[in-house]
Amino acid sequence: MLISALGAIVLTSCQQNTKRSATTSTDSLSNKVVKKAPAPDSTDNVILPSPLQIGSIFKHAGLTYMPGITNSVKDVSQYTSTYAEALNMGIYGADLSYCVLNKQTQDALSYLKTLRTLADKLGFGTIFESNSLAKRFEANLNSEDSLTSIIADLQMEADTYLTSNRQKYVSAITFAGAWVESMYVGSKVYAEKKTDKVNSRISEQMNILHNLIKTMTGYESQDAHIAEMVTSLKAIEANYLSYDEVKASNPDSEQAVKLTEAHLAELGKQIQELRQKFVS
Repeated sequence: MLISALGAIVLTSCQQNTKRSATTSTDSLSNKVVKKAPAPDSTDNVILPSPLQIGSIFKHAGLTYMPGITNSVKDVSQYTSTYAEALNMGIYGADLSYCVLNKQTQDALSYLKTLRTLADKLGFGTIFESNSLAKRFEANLNSEDSLTSIIADLQMEADTYLTSNRQKYVSAITFAGAWVESMYVGSKVYAEKKTDKVNSRISEQMNILHNLIKTMTGYESQDAHIAEMVTSLKAIEANYLSYDEVKASNPDSEQAVKLTEAHLAELGKQIQELRQKFVS
């Protein structure tokens, strides 16, 4: 998800790994990122992957492209508050990554333009002109490696802007949108394809939710909508942690939990309902 995991909540090393290659060592990366609980000192120490990394993890698990499930670019004009703009920048960013990783280049270009629209509203649209990133994207539509590198560049440009302008909470909101959209896409595709590896990746990415909640809780004073989001995310986490197969798992193990079909469907429904609130 393009600009959604920006700000200090994302480790620079994660961004550099994405820039080198969004498609290498993703399975081991996901385990390393999500298995340990964050240090209880500040939101700046919380580790979250980029949306592009999450998308790549799902892709390597066999997540294929399904037309019609991403957020329509036609809806961008309805997002008018900072919260809605940042949230849907994350959602569109996740959709951009999903399209790039599945070679849907024309859709990817549409999402890039939509992200530019939202970035303009949020005050940092000029990052798309830095190092001719927007032009480079259009010129490299047939090269997945080039596009993922450009997305990583955009992430770092946005990170620099938001950090220097004391708007880290915008990054946090954006990542929340990206995570929910990534999980929504993953659960929708799994419902159709029933790929075991995607099942495991969904439960793996659920472990990120603990860090996401910690991050959002730290920014509740920045926007009145964040507290409601945190409540919804906590409800999803509580439901997930209540599953017998999750309770029986070893939290220190790198073995992903395999959820039952019923629990995957239930979790997918919860995520879909939250996602609907975000895009409406």
